[in-house]
Amino acid sequence: MKLFKYISFIALFTHLTVFANTELTLAEKFEFESKILNQKRTIVVSLPEGYEQNKAKYPVIYLLDGLQNIRHVVGSLDVLSRSGDTPPPIVVGIKSQGRMKDFTPTKVKEVPMSGGAESFLNFLKKELIPYIDTQYRSNSFRVLEGHSMSALFTAYTFMQTPELFNAYIVMSPAFWWDKEILTKQVKTFLTEHNDLKKKLYFGIGVNDGYGMRQELKRFVDEIKNAENNKLSWLYKEFENEGHMSAPLLTSYYAFKHIFDDLKLPQAIISNYDDAKFLAHEAKIIKKYGAKARQSQEIYVPLAMGLMSQKKYQQAISVFQRNADAYQNNNFAPNYAWLADAYEKNNQLQKAHFYYKKAYNSSKKTGYGQKENYRIKIKEISTSLSIVK
Repeated sequence: MKLFKYISFIALFTHLTVFANTELTLAEKFEFESKILNQKRTIVVSLPEGYEQNKAKYPVIYLLDGLQNIRHVVGSLDVLSRSGDTPPPIVVGIKSQGRMKDFTPTKVKEVPMSGGAESFLNFLKKELIPYIDTQYRSNSFRVLEGHSMSALFTAYTFMQTPELFNAYIVMSPAFWWDKEILTKQVKTFLTEHNDLKKKLYFGIGVNDGYGMRQELKRFVDEIKNAENNKLSWLYKEFENEGHMSAPLLTSYYAFKHIFDDLKLPQAIISNYDDAKFLAHEAKIIKKYGAKARQSQEIYVPLAMGLMSQKKYQQAISVFQRNADAYQNNNFAPNYAWLADAYEKNNQLQKAHFYYKKAYNSSKKTGYGQKENYRIKIKEISTSLSIVK
């Protein structure tokens, strides 16, 4: 009698994660003494869930206008990292202080305090990033994100020190600055750097009323027309969004673009090979850290398809990766699927072990298959002559 059935995808992908009772904290805040800027800067750092319980290293998102944007960015990343669309990152927000000084690449007479972008970039490069790398478990993958004036600075940073960050998110940028000086410079920059393998995302609201859209289009056109350009970039206009509302959607879709290489290539899904699958998993872990993973909406259907083809050993590889990658969500079927694959592959000791994990998880969370798992444990125990 088949007691375990694959549950519907709807039930799978709407389950809740069970955690111990802990206080929810968005970020920690501290004052950073900058010698380059000759002043203190307020920094907020949001650590990924489970940071204190492991030794993994994480990508870092450097967020300009940090106090303004930290809430929606951390919220988006929480959703995306739980679903496996992004790796869990550290988010470092930098409170704005004198935006017209810090974020402007040139000095214009109408704005006397302008032109401080070079100093602010040196602050990032020589002070803040080294500090974060010594105080937190960061890996080498970095993203810079900015909005409006700070998006102007984000593009400036890309053009001045493209090696400093792996990806750049440019939201509703003030490319009008100084008669569109960055747009005038970007063509030459791209010609001189035609082998850059960076990711960029440009986003703006259709209702942006600050004279930004046409300027952004002209900048993006230079990227579009660049020859021998290896950049991976996307440009998106968001309907019914304005200057202040567009960053929420821009951030969300930018993160999906930046980390889209987490997803298993269709060629491997269509013609599954264990070695290629495991190589892909090793690659994303090396690049993004030990907590990097794909969506369960890739792992589970892939493994189920292999089960239907009676390729049980290959299904075990995928179900094992799924169970390991999502162990913290305490979802009993992760282990039950793996146990079923082991049982069908005649590896009863392993099947027994993972049915017990499914049972214990179900007991802890109240998932409704506990009795079915108990019966499977008893059946396999009898087969193995295990005395209980």
